[in-house]
Amino acid sequence: MGSIIPFGRCDIFSNNIKSLFWMSNVTAPICYSKVSFYNIIKYNISTIIWKDNIVENYLKQIPRNTELKTFFGPSAEEIVKDINLENKTCLITGANGSIGLELTRCLSLRDCNVLMACRNIYKATRDTKDFCEKSERLSFYDLNLASLLSVKECANRIRRNEKKIDIVILNAATFGIPWSLTEDTLETTFQVNCLSQYYLLLLLSTTLAPDARVVFTSAESHRNIKWPNGDMPIPNVDDLSLPKYEYTSIKSYNISKLCGILLVHYLSDHWSSTERSVFCAHPGSFIRTGLCRNWWFYEMLYFAMLPFTKSIVQGASTIIYCATSPELKGSTAAYFKDCKPCDESDLAKNFCMSYRVHDLIIEILRERVTDFDNILSDFKSTSSKTV
Repeated sequence: MGSIIPFGRCDIFSNNIKSLFWMSNVTAPICYSKVSFYNIIKYNISTIIWKDNIVENYLKQIPRNTELKTFFGPSAEEIVKDINLENKTCLITGANGSIGLELTRCLSLRDCNVLMACRNIYKATRDTKDFCEKSERLSFYDLNLASLLSVKECANRIRRNEKKIDIVILNAATFGIPWSLTEDTLETTFQVNCLSQYYLLLLLSTTLAPDARVVFTSAESHRNIKWPNGDMPIPNVDDLSLPKYEYTSIKSYNISKLCGILLVHYLSDHWSSTERSVFCAHPGSFIRTGLCRNWWFYEMLYFAMLPFTKSIVQGASTIIYCATSPELKGSTAAYFKDCKPCDESDLAKNFCMSYRVHDLIIEILRERVTDFDNILSDFKSTSSKTV
């Protein structure tokens, strides 16, 4: 019999159960009592949560690309089947997991050179060997988004090897993890999902093609963040990188996705005199990707939702549409869902807030990155068509 997960894990269970009600805007049917809830967890739930739990292991054995329906839209391969991407180069973060891997496969099928930026190059090489029909189109770059130093080293290697990048898909994400700080003293979910990927984009801004497209993988749950819209100078650092006492995994995830949309609006304004474009793409809700792997409860929840949501190959379709569709030439700053433009939340459309979030991220990076002003200067130079 395996070891029981320490009772301290109940803090995570408690926070995430509260978060589920908060994320879905559903009022809990009973009053939440911390003491009684912990007692329930201790004597009923924790007895079945084994480190080698049979149920958890069974759920993880079910392929994440299990497809139970065909009525949730086209696959990514269908979206890109008639598009010629020869001589194009695409950078994808989180490229070796679930949707990222499907994006890699479909783009390389169309003769696009794909730069796979991922934390585990060995796993990426192994996964793509049989999954991607044109693996010769792939290049691998080690990237740990929980480290700003790793981001800079990755960007330096890419700049040395690549003359230009035509497409950037900022797809990497983490979810469902306990509160923790990175080596850069920032809350992990915010740094991985937003700040580090934006930093990578800043570092590569001068390598982007004149007509480059940037796509942020987003989420409909960004709508659940309700910052005030008054004249107060918000948000501040603690509104983005949550302190432990304010943290739930879903809240932090939603903040990171809201910030991504706000940064899209900032970038569209920054590049308004160029041919570069930037989009947000919502792949779908409750898609059973690797996001749910960090806690058995999410594994069960996402498995239960399989008949009611998109498969991975369908979830990749909106992202690849934003990255490649000729129909979007001349467009920018749009939020897409089901391969169609969709209104984001009022807060996500707040132009002043987009500048505030950008400036705040710049402040955070300046405090932690040497020679950051030189990086920022290079980025500012990309607002001209002459780049």
